[in-house]
Amino acid sequence: MKNIKNNLKLSNLLLKSFNLLKKIQKEIQKDFQTFKFKDEIEFKFESESFKDSLKKNFFTLLMLSTFIEAEIKKERMISYGKIIIYLRQIVTSTDNVIDNEKKGLIFIKSLKNDVVKNTFITLFCQDALTKETLKVSEGDSLASIKILEKIYSIAISESLRDISQYKEYPTSDYILKNIHNGIGGELLEISLEIPKYIEEDSKMNSYSKGLYEIGMALQALDDFFDIDEDEEQGKVNLLASKILYEKQETEALKLAYLNEVIENAYTGFKKLEDTGFPISKGGAKKIMKKLFELRGLKDYIDILK
Repeated sequence: MKNIKNNLKLSNLLLKSFNLLKKIQKEIQKDFQTFKFKDEIEFKFESESFKDSLKKNFFTLLMLSTFIEAEIKKERMISYGKIIIYLRQIVTSTDNVIDNEKKGLIFIKSLKNDVVKNTFITLFCQDALTKETLKVSEGDSLASIKILEKIYSIAISESLRDISQYKEYPTSDYILKNIHNGIGGELLEISLEIPKYIEEDSKMNSYSKGLYEIGMALQALDDFFDIDEDEEQGKVNLLASKILYEKQETEALKLAYLNEVIENAYTGFKKLEDTGFPISKGGAKKIMKKLFELRGLKDYIDILK
């Protein structure tokens, strides 16, 4: 009975977050109308259904739902939501340069060179991020410093992925501590850095810790799916390290690896539940099933328990 109530409450929270996200997107579009090159700015804020948004923006909606659950004032929730989107775009634009991709939510149509385009969008979003942070923090410059320091920490972890800088392949402990810590845990947790600082709410601290654990699990899941791609691109990979150093049959090791990923994710969701957020292990299992599907791991869904 408790699980059913939690599922219904979570669905309602996510629906409210979806409606909030649409307002946030409109606010962003309105803010950028002040630029002379406003006609060159393209926003990929799809007019999609709630179901489609859950697939594309699940963790954004989850973060927004923590604001609603913590009863933060609507004006600040909108500011925090804008900060989340700017952070997403900064990370995506950086990845676009590293991986030669064209992903994102915000584009400048007149810029044809991809490196120039992504560099400008990063500057563009960083400026908007700083302005919004100063606005919601009422001019507290420490808030902007906290975000930049967190971005720096993530950048350090990203810079350690190039395998050519190592004499020997890094161990799994090294990868978790020095690489996944930034590109996994802190990358998901960073979205709550400003609300955690400004609200001074114990709930936000707990939500942040839960998101960190979930982020670590998601990066480990990505390493499972991307092991061949990472090898081709010369990037360090957690599963590859375990295969190299742990002497056991490969398929058994993969199953043990995924079971550990799942348990770590459940630990993160449990931190949310312990704070009063309406997510049970059953709900977390449904989310993990969807993540397995989205990452092309349908053959392994049966190990979820």
